[in-house]
Amino acid sequence: MTEAGHGNGGALVVEWMRSRGLDTFFHVPGESFLPVLDALLDVPSIRVITARHEGGAAFAAEAFGKLTGRPAVCMATRGPGAANLSIGIQTAHYDGTPMIALLGLVPRRLQGSGAFQEVDPVSMFAPIAKTVLVVNALDALIPVLDQARSTALAGRPGPAVVGFPADVLFETAAAGVPALYAGPGVPARFDPEVILTRLRAARRPVILAATEAVRGATAEALKDLAEATGVPVYCSWRRFSCFDNDHELFAGSVGLGAAAAVTEALAEADLVLCFGFALEQVTCESARLGSAGTHVIQFAPATDPRVPRYLPGTEVEQVISDPRHAAQALAAAVRETRSSRRIRATIRNERPAQAPCGAAGEQAVRMEHVMSCLDAMLPADAIVTSDAGNFAQWMLRHIGFGGQRTFIGPLNGAMGYGLPAAVGAGVAASGRPCWVLAGDGGFAMLEAEMETAARLGLSVVACVFDNGLYGTIRARQEQAFPGRAFGTDTGRVDFAAAARAHGWLGWTAEKDASVETVLAEVSAATGCRLAHFIVEPFPLAV
Repeated sequence: MTEAGHGNGGALVVEWMRSRGLDTFFHVPGESFLPVLDALLDVPSIRVITARHEGGAAFAAEAFGKLTGRPAVCMATRGPGAANLSIGIQTAHYDGTPMIALLGLVPRRLQGSGAFQEVDPVSMFAPIAKTVLVVNALDALIPVLDQARSTALAGRPGPAVVGFPADVLFETAAAGVPALYAGPGVPARFDPEVILTRLRAARRPVILAATEAVRGATAEALKDLAEATGVPVYCSWRRFSCFDNDHELFAGSVGLGAAAAVTEALAEADLVLCFGFALEQVTCESARLGSAGTHVIQFAPATDPRVPRYLPGTEVEQVISDPRHAAQALAAAVRETRSSRRIRATIRNERPAQAPCGAAGEQAVRMEHVMSCLDAMLPADAIVTSDAGNFAQWMLRHIGFGGQRTFIGPLNGAMGYGLPAAVGAGVAASGRPCWVLAGDGGFAMLEAEMETAARLGLSVVACVFDNGLYGTIRARQEQAFPGRAFGTDTGRVDFAAAARAHGWLGWTAEKDASVETVLAEVSAATGCRLAHFIVEPFPLAV
């Protein structure tokens, strides 16, 4: 039949993946999709990554999509497997990441009977996916999968979920996979001169970027626009690496824990040019974009219906245009209009004073100290994946993403993301060092994926910041109920020993004085490594 071989529905799924360029498949095996696994055995061009938990598989697929702009496929079986997969699907939905999530389902004859592990995928996933489709006839399999792929990539990207009754995958397939029609790209639907007229009239214009994590053609276009106009550039929430942090016009990143000088400067802007889907809740609120008199223009492949909810009463234009094309058109128009005045706004990216590496501390490791040391030692081409958690506020304040450093983190605040995301990043960008930054609470949630990283031979460094707390929640608890901390403590885990049990190298630092030495040894080693930092117990107020 094809490279996939065996002539059943499972083989047809695999041949569709191969023909559409979907070359990476994350999964936890399930009996409901054994024909897919059997067909994958004969297609070595598709990388198959077996995770330890469906949540880890979905997070890895989401990170792959963030890093490459291309969807990976993740797959799980019905019921419990589907439920576990859902956390990564919701992350992709919230973060706007392309993903194809496949589910094995009960056979068609048992649908609606409450059979073993039966789940209704439409009811389960409709609120957290762009589309949910079920293939109930073999001749619909390829059209449904093509619809899912198109939906995942169109407009604001996101996850498409497709369910396959197990008997459809076992059914004999007569036809192969037809060629795919390539539709038109996103047209530019704006007049650059109209935007430039507003730019010339603005007193404090800014650029807010929410584009690709890996800087490429879009980042270059934004740099050209910034340099042509002198307008400062901010990175939106957890899009910290989409603009070179070392550039003179980089003004800072916004979000939870951002420096006050950064948010104060942004709040004074009267014109905000957004590139990509920048206008989500955390960015809008932390940057105070709803200030009276602010005009906001967003260039993105589609309109975002959430924006009026986050910026009530603010003048917002949503321009349907590819962000790169929009930035290129605006930069070209500026250069063609020699009379266009150059704007040199005040850059107020004021980072806190860096704690010197090697400074001795009497108590546990200070977060500002370890983050400063990390900033000095992180490779220039590191991919940094981050969990959600209180530790991330220090990361935002102390770690820069200049050079080729790339940041990947969950906008939706999902704990447990960092480690499996590094697996996905390591698969997507072989050869680049991947560093995980996580708190003890989040890292422990999917700690088993250390074995996955070791089995794949990846180069992953995990930095676990252990304060024995669910730190963000403790901070909120202390604000709401002072002196009544309860239910937010955790027990201590020897993460370095756990790392060694999974085939990693492990170190522990309990005081400031040992941080630099530990990081130096971690950096000099190879393979999978973990640094366990016993940090101060009291979380930063959020």
